[in-house]
Amino acid sequence: MRTGSKWFVLCWLLLAVGAASAGAQQFTGGLRGAVRDANGVIPGVSVTLTNEGTNISREVVTNEVGQYNFPAVAPGNYTLKAQVSGYKTFESKGITVGTQQFVTLDVTLGIGAISESVTVTGQTPLIDTSTASTGGTLDKATLDSLPSPGRNAFLIGITVPTFTPTGDPQFNRQQDQSNASLVSLGGGGIRANNYLVDGVPVTELRGRAVLNPTIEAVEEVKVQVHTYDAEMGRTGGGVFNVTAKSGTNNYHGSGFYQTRPVWGQSLNYFDAQTPGKTKDNTGLSDAYYRLYGGGGGGPIVKDRTFFWAATEGYRSGTTRGLAEIWPSVNQRIGDFSRSTIGGKPVVLFNPWCRGGAASAKCPATGTGSIATGGLFTNATIPLTHPAVSQTGLNILKLWPTQTINGPMASNEDFNTNAVGTGFLVDAADMFTIKLEHKFSDKSSLSGLYIYNKTDEPGTSLMTADKLFMADQDQWFGPLRRRPHVLVLNSTNIIN
Repeated sequence: MRTGSKWFVLCWLLLAVGAASAGAQQFTGGLRGAVRDANGVIPGVSVTLTNEGTNISREVVTNEVGQYNFPAVAPGNYTLKAQVSGYKTFESKGITVGTQQFVTLDVTLGIGAISESVTVTGQTPLIDTSTASTGGTLDKATLDSLPSPGRNAFLIGITVPTFTPTGDPQFNRQQDQSNASLVSLGGGGIRANNYLVDGVPVTELRGRAVLNPTIEAVEEVKVQVHTYDAEMGRTGGGVFNVTAKSGTNNYHGSGFYQTRPVWGQSLNYFDAQTPGKTKDNTGLSDAYYRLYGGGGGGPIVKDRTFFWAATEGYRSGTTRGLAEIWPSVNQRIGDFSRSTIGGKPVVLFNPWCRGGAASAKCPATGTGSIATGGLFTNATIPLTHPAVSQTGLNILKLWPTQTINGPMASNEDFNTNAVGTGFLVDAADMFTIKLEHKFSDKSSLSGLYIYNKTDEPGTSLMTADKLFMADQDQWFGPLRRRPHVLVLNSTNIIN
């Protein structure tokens, strides 16, 4: 290949990569502004931005109109320093750059020696005019201090105007993506939102987040509603933009444990109003709840490589009222003559007679035949009738007459006649690790991995020996979730 062709291919690849990067959704912010003195703008000023947690710094020089720009700034607290010969050194500390927050900070230098300095603390503008995004930010202090249903960071977004949750409030834990995602942002559709973790969408096809990240691994959540930069996209509602927590030059961490002792719990209202109900016979004495977790991190190589690891999990055993419809004693033998629906007698027809011609399952004469128009006389299906499934009869023989709480009621009106209390055992564990390495002041790489393991069983009023499940216990239909999330971010400042 000729040299010219090689350069053409290389340029095409660089443009393709740049286009892909530009089209990505991002969680990083930026800092920009102008440097002036009493007479106007000052070009050629050296401006340095230093992360106060990692001590990593970046340096730029103001252009011919005195402007500086720091793109792709990871969320955190920063110090900005501006200096040039003939002027006092300007330093501003405690500048907070949030998730996709673009701060505009103009600097005014005073005449003097460069060894002289002017230091300002906490100068972040209260009004951000650098981005189209509106909404609110849930920073670490907010996540740690406000009550959080099920420790769900997304649901703390209720503090942001136009955030409207519509899901069942009891389902808000790690494993409850279905109800926790029934949210409208800015009047948008329910489950029409996008969930980002470190800039990568974790939204599945039904508009749910594949997992609810633990607060121990979250630096902040930016809830973007109404309007947001065009790069966000992928949503007709709003955006939950999550920044995962990173390590700093200082080792630190936290942990928690929560339990709910049975002695401090009371019977629910209806059990308390029923004579003879106690914690023992309602299953409450067996209930338990244990929630635990924590996180920690720090430097692997000071000023260069950092880590943060977090975990959260719970174990719970709770009671749940169950109401099911089981076939009565008469219905088991095909006798529906005493059965009613809404107070009216049941009428039964043979579906195999719809064609109007006799067949193997629709005889010419007798009950449920061509002669009766398919009608079963007296709402009774003879068990020897050719339309009856032998497989169904074999299953019917195994159907229990006793629930786990005792015999069922002999109700013939198709109302719930098997009523009792089930016991649910839930288990969940989440593991998160984030690594970040700074190659230089213009190049960095970070990786985030989250694994969530949850088991949410169902329950039935059937006794264990009558369940046709692999585990052969009283649980059935378990929801087992095993999502894996892997996020890699490479940030390179070309110029």
